[in-house]
Amino acid sequence: MKKIIVFLVLILVLKGNAQSFEGKVEYVVITEILGDSLFQGVSKKELVEKLKSQGEIPIDTLNYIYSEKGDFVSIWKYDDIDMISNYIKKDNLLYNFVGHLNVVSAIDVTMDLEEKLGNPPVLEKLNQKEKIGDLECSIVEVRWKTGTYRYYFSNTILQVDSELFRGYNYDQFYEFLKISNSLPIKIEKITKDFFKSTYLLHSYTKRKVDKTVFTIPKMREDKMMSSIYKNKKIFIIK
Repeated sequence: MKKIIVFLVLILVLKGNAQSFEGKVEYVVITEILGDSLFQGVSKKELVEKLKSQGEIPIDTLNYIYSEKGDFVSIWKYDDIDMISNYIKKDNLLYNFVGHLNVVSAIDVTMDLEEKLGNPPVLEKLNQKEKIGDLECSIVEVRWKTGTYRYYFSNTILQVDSELFRGYNYDQFYEFLKISNSLPIKIEKITKDFFKSTYLLHSYTKRKVDKTVFTIPKMREDKMMSSIYKNKKIFIIK
């Protein structure tokens, strides 16, 4: 009996000391137009290119750098323009930097915008699984009025402490992590009758991260511009 108790205590200690993934994760990104090439009379291709140029849709590759404390940075490029999204856990804001622009939009990740507008998403773990490379992946699907996300994950790699992201309701990321306790291997983002973006894990490296990568410049909030949005704040770099 004593051996069983010691064994259970050891499991709890190891679980309590388990570290959340820290390091770099790289995804290959493919975006495709859905359905007719026009959207309300405007070229869908032009609209997608505009979203890319504004940093709304990553192209080619997307790199994430995670700290074991729950902060992360995502980095990609549009032509020669750097696109950087910096999640600062203590602020619960996702800051979006576009090239050398001194205007920064920051998404309030505590909020799911459609839910705020009275359209709560439906989230479920699907019964089906999909083989991605050598990994047997489970799927969590989130359905909004305007589109669907599918998160594919495996419990064998990229494990994270979901509680680090408590309150990260944007894209229902925390709700997904509560089920997976792992970062996604693949993500499908489908905007209804518009476009589909697929993010597929290309590589990952577990390593200690220099915390200066999460540093943001000094900024002041533009209250007037912020008041326009329900889920964003606008800052001006000093």
